[in-house]
Amino acid sequence: MRFLHCVHAEFLLVLPRFTRTRLGVSLLALGGVLVWLSAHGLDPLTATLQAGALGAIIGAAAIVGREGDLAALATALTHPTTALGVATGRWLAVLLPLAPLTIACTAATGGHAGMIAAGLASAAAVGGCAVFVVLVLGNGGALALFLFMAVAGTVAPERLVDLARPGVIRLTAASALELGPALWHYRDIAGGDVPAALHALAWAGLGVLCASASIARRGVH
Repeated sequence: MRFLHCVHAEFLLVLPRFTRTRLGVSLLALGGVLVWLSAHGLDPLTATLQAGALGAIIGAAAIVGREGDLAALATALTHPTTALGVATGRWLAVLLPLAPLTIACTAATGGHAGMIAAGLASAAAVGGCAVFVVLVLGNGGALALFLFMAVAGTVAPERLVDLARPGVIRLTAASALELGPALWHYRDIAGGDVPAALHALAWAGLGVLCASASIARRGVH
């Protein structure tokens, strides 16, 4: 019960952040750009996946990456709470605004319910990863992750490996796309692919657990 109270308390952070910071405006701008790109040739499913993934990174930067938030984590652990509860609550706070964003993007691009599920799965997986990255590297890490997802996240790794001279950087990127929460994995969720959904769930859980460990270390130090 204490764990659930902690999750709820951390989850409530999304309400003031969404209304009193630039988070809401940033997500609206992201949705508008993706809908515009979809009208000019971007695949509607890709737009929905990007809405979930890129929106999750923006949310992680706004809810976890602010200087005051990072400094307050150690203090929070002096209260009757747990690092896992804090990490889970922050992750849920990142995900909450993404449900209407992915639904709106899907509706605007003429998509279907399966695409919404794919967008939310990408938000959950990338959101867990983003919370951990922001805790460890700050908002600079969030920017790097955003650019990677925006540029290469939807590219299948075979397209990089099949290049005549892929090089170390391209092979590293291909490995990250193969193993990590890259969006090409989650396209099949729109068609009901269960392994792809399990992949997203696993990355969401792993991200929260790693974020929890990072928060616990902050409490020790």
